[in-house]
Amino acid sequence: MSRVFSLILLTIAGVVSAAPAQAETLTFNVALDGKYGSGPTGSAATGMAQITVDTERRTISLDLTVDGITPDALWDKLVAAPIGPVHLHKYATAAGGDSVLVVPFPFGPEYKATGNGMRLTAKDRDYAAGAALLRSGLSFEDFVAAMRGGLIVLNIHTDAFN
Repeated sequence: MSRVFSLILLTIAGVVSAAPAQAETLTFNVALDGKYGSGPTGSAATGMAQITVDTERRTISLDLTVDGITPDALWDKLVAAPIGPVHLHKYATAAGGDSVLVVPFPFGPEYKATGNGMRLTAKDRDYAAGAALLRSGLSFEDFVAAMRGGLIVLNIHTDAFN
């Protein structure tokens, strides 16, 4: 699998809010650019994302804003594919290594053009359904541990950086 990304995860910091019993809502704030990571692209695009994981409902939400990439610049091959041009990968180490596709964000009406780029707001995506679509064997618990460990990368694939 190619590890050329239009945007590379710069930082991922988790903030945990306790909910009843063992359930948690985990919030990860992400700064994105093309300068860092295991496969920097040099893309001038920048972005911010908030990824929310509901451990009770086992859902993932994404609120992504990108400057420098519009929806029409997204990689056509993945726009037409069920995984979508934006998705999450789990890497073997923080420096890279083998990756597993774990959460898809299929292209659709949630992808909106903005004045300088695009915004994607995907609410309450069922982890099990996404993992089944991708044939991922990564359990939800392992996904959460990987998020906490900084091993999950948010990828945005474009025609220029597919």
